[in-house]
Amino acid sequence: MQHATDLTEQEPKLSAVPPKRPDPVKKKAQLKKNLIGWAFVAPTVLFVIAFIYYGIFYNAYHSVFSWDGISFEKTYIGLENFGRMFSDPEFYNALKNTGIFTVLTVTIQAGLGLVLAYLLHTKGVGRTFFKSVFFFPVVLSPVVLGAAFSQIFDFQFGYINEFLRMIGLDAFEQNWLGDQDVALYSIILINIFQWTGSSMIMYYMAMLAIEREVFEAANIDGAGFWRTLWSVVFPNLKGTTFTLTILGVIGGLKTFDIVWISTQGGPGNSTEVISTYLFRKSMLHQEVGYASAVAIILLIIALGITYFQTRVQKKMD
Repeated sequence: MQHATDLTEQEPKLSAVPPKRPDPVKKKAQLKKNLIGWAFVAPTVLFVIAFIYYGIFYNAYHSVFSWDGISFEKTYIGLENFGRMFSDPEFYNALKNTGIFTVLTVTIQAGLGLVLAYLLHTKGVGRTFFKSVFFFPVVLSPVVLGAAFSQIFDFQFGYINEFLRMIGLDAFEQNWLGDQDVALYSIILINIFQWTGSSMIMYYMAMLAIEREVFEAANIDGAGFWRTLWSVVFPNLKGTTFTLTILGVIGGLKTFDIVWISTQGGPGNSTEVISTYLFRKSMLHQEVGYASAVAIILLIIALGITYFQTRVQKKMD
C-alpha cells in the first residue's frame, strides 16, 4: 500500500495551459493583405455589378412597363409585353433564324477548325504562315467584314458573280444578300470565315498536349488521316469542343454587327436575328419596355442552353 501511494504521489500533475493569444502584428499584417486583395478585386466586382447585374435588374423592371425610353412617364402593364412577344410571328422568325445561324456556325466552325488544326499539326512546312493566314480574319472588325462582303456578294458587280460569269457558270449567279432563300446562309458564311481561325488555334493548342506516342501508335495500327482524326484526336479534345460550343452558342445568340451591316435583317426579315429584332424594337421603334421583355427571354434561353450543355459535359466525363 505504501508503494502504491508513493507511485501516485510521484505522478506529475497536469497544469492547465493558457490559450495562445493571437499575435497582433501577424493579425494586422493578414488584415492588410486581405485589404490589398480586395482592392485589386473591387474594380472588377463593381464593373460586373454596374454593367451586368444592374442591367439585368433594369431590364426585368422595365419589362412590365410600356415605355419609350425617353419620357418620364411609364405605364404599368404587367405581363402584356410577354404576351405580345409570344404572339408575334416576327419574334419567332428571329428566334428561328438565330437557331439556324447558331447551329450551323458552331458545327461548321468547329469541324473546319479541327481539320485545319490537325493538318497544321502533322504538316511542318509553312505551319506558322498558314496559322497566321487562317487566324487573320479573327482580328478584323465584324463591321469591316460586313462591309467588305457586301461588296463581294453584290449581285451586279460582286466578285463572286463576276467570277461565275467569267468561267461561264452564269446559271449559278445568286443575289447573295438580296434573296430571301440565300441571304441568311450568306451571312453564315461570313461568320464562318471570320471565326474558323479561332477554333483552329484552340484545337491546335490542345493537340500539343496529346502525347506523341498516341499518334505513333495510331500510325503503327495503320490508321489514316481521317481515322486518326476521328478515333484518336477528337476524343482527346472533348474539353476544347465543349468550350467552343459554349462560346459559339453565346456568340450566336448575341450576333448583331455582321447582320446589321450586311442586310439590316432583310430582305423581308429573312436574316432578322434576335439581337437585330431587339435593337429594332428598342432603338428604332422606341418600345423599350417590350424590348426589355425580349431581353429577359433571351437571357433565360442562354442560361437554359448553358445549363443543358454543362449537364451533358458532366455525363460525358
